[in-house]
Amino acid sequence: MAGSIGTSLSGMTAQTRRVEASASNVANLRSKGAVPDAAGAVPDGQPQAYQPLGVAQTSQTPAGTRASFTPITPAYLQEYEPDASYADARGMVAAPNVDPAQERVNQMAASRAYGANIAVVRTQDDMLKSLLNAKV
Repeated sequence: MAGSIGTSLSGMTAQTRRVEASASNVANLRSKGAVPDAAGAVPDGQPQAYQPLGVAQTSQTPAGTRASFTPITPAYLQEYEPDASYADARGMVAAPNVDPAQERVNQMAASRAYGANIAVVRTQDDMLKSLLNAKV
């Protein structure tokens, strides 16, 4: 019985990580930088674009899930912004590869999954209370 609570708690933690990554992506949506060169390096003194985050979930033994932050690739998209001080010769800058609509969907899905895990914990708690209050 404790296994279902542990599994649900690990699921709640994973959903928390999803919301953290999504919130960070939305907060840094406009954190643009210089376009990296072919080796992936940004010119000295130039700002680097925000690296968006995703979350990878893997199964844990004996039960549950583990969530870890992973970089989204490609990390940036090129945008035309010739007035930026860090724009390259073509007027291009690196903008984080973040889709606000997809981030909202991720947040809603994480919220629903978190709620489902809470329901499992509550049901388990109710079952244990019923068991302890049962008259023999």
